[in-house]
Amino acid sequence: MNMWLQWLMAMTVKSKGKPALAIGDVAKTSFRVLPSDIDFLGHMNNGRYPSYMDLARVDMTNRTGMSEALSKAGIYAVVGQSSMVFRRSLDLWQRFDIETAVLGGDERAIYLQQRFVVDGELHARGVVQGRFIERGVGTAKIARVVEVLEAASIEVHLPELDERVAEWARLNALPPARATHASDWNGRIPR
Repeated sequence: MNMWLQWLMAMTVKSKGKPALAIGDVAKTSFRVLPSDIDFLGHMNNGRYPSYMDLARVDMTNRTGMSEALSKAGIYAVVGQSSMVFRRSLDLWQRFDIETAVLGGDERAIYLQQRFVVDGELHARGVVQGRFIERGVGTAKIARVVEVLEAASIEVHLPELDERVAEWARLNALPPARATHASDWNGRIPR
């Protein structure tokens, strides 16, 4: 199944009938490795993991009520940065869960950890920085996002951000999109 079809299902039916979640809960979203996910080595291609993480975040934000509240306010989430660590592969037709939890936030982003789990065993883990864009305004600060969520009766308690996650965000940060930033390899020339 192509990812756009899975995305459509995530937006419309995947969360239906599942229990509602608080923002501090761990969301569990189930999937199966499909033939379109497999690479030439016979396991799920590493490029598919972030796409499944997107789908799991949609499930989490639907079940917490965040999707609806933010959408009404013209705010949508984007990925600012992410990283993955792989431990075990996922094979064709294998069922797996993605467990998604909020790690904390700073003034500009919310950070999540997403774990790929099979029968209770960790296979891979990703960390994602989620940023928010408000239509007609630009980047929305987390205080604005919390204001919108609390106005929709969604309780927001962000854990204190672990310094290791904050350092990861600082190390990988790029200048703002509106600033110029040339690709400079310190004298090395791409060929």
